[in-house]
Amino acid sequence: MKMTGLKKLVSFGVLGALGLSACGEKSEQVQAPAGGGGTKEVATKAAAAEPVAAPAPAGDLTAVAKATGFAKYLPDTTQAYAGVYDGKGFIESLQGSAIVKLFEEQVRDNGDPEFSLEDVAEDPQAQMAIALLGEEIFLAVGEGTPLQTANLVSINESVTRHWAHTLVKMGEAALTGEEDFESPEMVILPLVVRLLGDAKAGIGALEKAQMPPVTLGFKISDEDMRGQLFETVAQGIGAMLEEIGPDGEGFAEAINVERGGSKFTGLKVVGEKLVAALPPDVKEGMAQVMDAATVDKLIAILESRDLVIAVGVHENYLVGFSGSSADELQIAESPSESILARPEAAFMKSYTGKKLLGLMTISKELQESVTKEASLFGSLATGLREGLSETEAFGDTRDIEALLELIVEQERGLLSMQGYTPAGLVAFVENGLKIEGHGGSTMPELDLDTPRNYAGLAGGEGVFLFANQVANRDYAEKTLEYLDTLGQTVYLGVKQAAKMQLPDAAGELEQFQEGFGMFDERILPHLLELWTGLRGDLVSGLGNEGAILVDLGGELPTVPGLPQLVVDEGKAPRLALLAPARDKEKLKSSWVNIDKALNGILKIMSEMTGENIPMQKPMSSEKNELKTWFFPFPFQSDDFVLNVSVDEKNVYASTSKSFVQALSARMAEGQPDPAAKGAYFKVDFTALNDYINGWLKLLEENKDEIFGEDSPAAEDFLEELPIARQVLAAFGELKGISGHLRKEGGVLRSSIHIEAGN
Repeated sequence: MKMTGLKKLVSFGVLGALGLSACGEKSEQVQAPAGGGGTKEVATKAAAAEPVAAPAPAGDLTAVAKATGFAKYLPDTTQAYAGVYDGKGFIESLQGSAIVKLFEEQVRDNGDPEFSLEDVAEDPQAQMAIALLGEEIFLAVGEGTPLQTANLVSINESVTRHWAHTLVKMGEAALTGEEDFESPEMVILPLVVRLLGDAKAGIGALEKAQMPPVTLGFKISDEDMRGQLFETVAQGIGAMLEEIGPDGEGFAEAINVERGGSKFTGLKVVGEKLVAALPPDVKEGMAQVMDAATVDKLIAILESRDLVIAVGVHENYLVGFSGSSADELQIAESPSESILARPEAAFMKSYTGKKLLGLMTISKELQESVTKEASLFGSLATGLREGLSETEAFGDTRDIEALLELIVEQERGLLSMQGYTPAGLVAFVENGLKIEGHGGSTMPELDLDTPRNYAGLAGGEGVFLFANQVANRDYAEKTLEYLDTLGQTVYLGVKQAAKMQLPDAAGELEQFQEGFGMFDERILPHLLELWTGLRGDLVSGLGNEGAILVDLGGELPTVPGLPQLVVDEGKAPRLALLAPARDKEKLKSSWVNIDKALNGILKIMSEMTGENIPMQKPMSSEKNELKTWFFPFPFQSDDFVLNVSVDEKNVYASTSKSFVQALSARMAEGQPDPAAKGAYFKVDFTALNDYINGWLKLLEENKDEIFGEDSPAAEDFLEELPIARQVLAAFGELKGISGHLRKEGGVLRSSIHIEAGN
């Protein structure tokens, strides 16, 4: 194939990629008539899968089909779908917003006085892009995608494992000088041989590999524009076919098929012909790194693989397809035989009246295929362990090998807690932008069944940020154990390296050994003590729930040089972290360990610097049931001091003692809402806007007292003030962002709301 042919093939892919970057499809669409056509398992119980939504009855799909465009034509074997609708309308709705107007003014003020987004949209190239992307675009993958995804994950994990093994071999060669790994061939060729021999990711994986069916399309209502774009793509495919070899003389042949009453044209790259056209030196090169039987298997695999690329017009859609066979290109005869009838799309009947911007669905099988064979560090650890077990160049590494195996076991225990259900996501315009999710991951790291006691704090006056969730203690404990093992493994690895003898780098090694020896003997015991206080007693002493709050009503510290007016009337953010006091004795014990560890570390620092750095003693205060500890520092006040506080039920860490007192009082008075479950967050941009405007008003009305009479700083401030207010007014349209993850009817649900409007 000539290079120009490849370029045209890539151009078709780029065309699709560009389509995915837009948003489009109107909420009210005319429904077109459907056409015809090795390591031991860990005994960890997996999270129970949630109920699977039943496929929607055919009678319920009419409105869904009308709202979701081409989805009604995608077959029910589709494993994942992503569609975006009415991108042109969404962009046009933004053009009248204050934020867009501000953007246009900034461009005009910075060198382009005639700039207008409306004028940009009139450009012929922009018109072409709008026609292609402005109504609806979609991407779908079909039957076989879960298997192929799992196959790719297995290959990736195998590459990681064998590359880690190769790194050990390279280290062994550096120590013993027995092998030369300086040339890339000495590294890559043995790696390829091991990969091909891997039971999970070698020849067996390649034998299972296929091109999954991928369908990409664009709604183009303008018949002339649709026909022009179709001819452009079809001619490009024809030119590639001609350059490969007309009439099947090369390794590709033309295809013409009819689906759903619509004609598709394209080409088919025939694997058998492609192999026959390979230069002889390709096979000779393969024979140099693998045995004849392996070469024959690889050749047979290539011969059995075909690639089909096709394009056509179905109703108002320009549709592109790629896959292993033209038989995989299907048009559903009715919505009840389409992806809309699958469990992951069943939720859509609740959103047909919305102004949709996007829809995404993914099957349970495809989600599982991504994670079933995947690992975090497991494949890396396996490769390192296998490499170390085959050599004595690094000394006695049995303890490290045992820890590497433990990493794999603990990781599998964590990943086995993950579960999936059919998943769907829909985005629509409603008081801003809303994104609703149904199904997906079971989120084992969270406890979605226990009410949140801190939920009521979200509604406090002036709260800018609030986040609250309940953790799954079992999952958290397993995660900490996993981190413990990772830390132990790294430590033992470094310790083992410090024992080695490297004649070529004796000076650097001696310096490293001396530094590590001091760390191991003097600093490590204190770090372990600190980790015990944090990871052990503190974690045990705190409950599963946690919350973070930021409000904007705090007082400023009395810093010298700060005008008294600013101190009296200015406001500062206040931060508070909350968690239940599960075991106060454990909390006390954690502080004893932390204090002892910090004292030891400071003593070593004092010896190293020659300056005495004593550990500060905390002060305390008590009000009602709330006891507060803090380290004194200059200019602090009750509303500006780092502190840790404990009342009868809760632990607080905050920048303000008075903030904690108010929160503690609210917690004592309030009653938990048993319906407040799941994880929740909100960011209130209205509160932030009011806060900044308050500061601007304070500075403007008191500029002489704050900046000094006739101060250049005051003049600069007044000069920039109109721009600052313009920016604030523009972003005032953005009211806030909130998110809520929970269960509804036993099904995982997520909601994100970007609130906007005048």
